[in-house]
Amino acid sequence: MFSVSLDLPEFEVVKQVFLEDCSLLHVEKNTTEERCSYCGFFSSHAHDWRTRKVRDLSVLGKPLFLFVRVYRYRCHNCNEGFSQTFECIRPNKHQTNRYREYLYEMCIGSTIQEVSRKEKIPYTTVERIFYSVAKEKEKEHLETLESVLENDALILSLDEIAVRKGHRYETVLMDTQTGSVLGMEHQRSYHSTQILLAKKILSNKCVHTVVMDMWDPFHKAVKSIFPEACIVIDKYHVVQKVTHALDQVRKKTPGLKKGRFKLLKGSEKLTANEKQQLDEMLKEHSELSYAYFLKELFRKIYQVNDYDTADSLLDSSLTPFHYMWITKGDYTNSYPLFLSKI
Repeated sequence: MFSVSLDLPEFEVVKQVFLEDCSLLHVEKNTTEERCSYCGFFSSHAHDWRTRKVRDLSVLGKPLFLFVRVYRYRCHNCNEGFSQTFECIRPNKHQTNRYREYLYEMCIGSTIQEVSRKEKIPYTTVERIFYSVAKEKEKEHLETLESVLENDALILSLDEIAVRKGHRYETVLMDTQTGSVLGMEHQRSYHSTQILLAKKILSNKCVHTVVMDMWDPFHKAVKSIFPEACIVIDKYHVVQKVTHALDQVRKKTPGLKKGRFKLLKGSEKLTANEKQQLDEMLKEHSELSYAYFLKELFRKIYQVNDYDTADSLLDSSLTPFHYMWITKGDYTNSYPLFLSKI
């Protein structure tokens, strides 16, 4: 015989039954008073009760069922009858809130059919729970979004996802503070992006920042809908351009096919042997040396915590490197051009 830690503070375990294929817990609420759902007065006069079977998270690989004693009360103020309510179980639901959330998370990383098979629950039940929880989350997000709009602090993220092979995309608009998707639109053109931005945000004054990549139609659409918003290029795409430019220089230098990994790897992650090999490589190729140290300089700028320091470092450090690169004359169409646009 062993005890199960229920971790539901509002319940008191009355009885435990452990079977071969499942566990059963008989529980009841640990408070004797209940607030009337009609007038709000507290009542402690219970005149009836019934048992409600509820599925909870599994214990030791076995399904756990709660047999909840639900009392019926008679209000002394308005004389209406009402039932107990619970924080961990929604009205008219046969699963605890945490178990419904668990099923929802499982469906995101799998399929409804697979979750139904693993949990031994009918497909239609899992499907109903998934979409019900999704609607609850959408409502919570809308409430959060409304509070953000009231505080004029909305930060958006704009990106595309490939839906089919052959460069077929959809544009995705997200709220970066909550990580929630606000909307999607076919294609990633200027017109489709305008439609997406215009139909979801009530006031363009609420949008302070839009994070995106370097796709030109995105920039034009944001400037047309949110002219006062600050456009931020996400770190991934900036660093991607930098490393791509460095790799282009490496490809133009014969005999460095095996040196790609050492060049693109962060300097702090190199082993002692790799550092020695890299130093020898950079001493032999001055153009490659310029490109490598520019890449490392950019990485250091991103490691700075405040904007002013990063801006100062960018202004004071890039000018001499940019000048030295242009005087060499061979690669001005790649990385220096990128720097001049920044």
